[in-house]
Amino acid sequence: MIKDLKELGKNIKTRRSDLEMSQGEIAFQLGTDKAYISRIERGEVNVGIIFLTEICVVLKTSPNQLLNIESDKFLTHSISRGIKKQ
Repeated sequence: MIKDLKELGKNIKTRRSDLEMSQGEIAFQLGTDKAYISRIERGEVNVGIIFLTEICVVLKTSPNQLLNIESDKFLTHSISRGIKKQ
């Protein structure tokens, strides 16, 4: 899980940089602070699905892109596996 959070954070940072946005700019648009965005980008925060969706809107991308998911089929399989573990 930690590895996945770090990869997600790295992908968010890369996309933000591609759009030439600062952490402060994205934080303002999301109604949070720069420190929280920094923690997300370092993989220190487990981002909820609703907040991830809001990040995607600001960064003009999809959850699949940020999570490196190539198809919805893979996502469905991953979610099913996660549910079975619980």
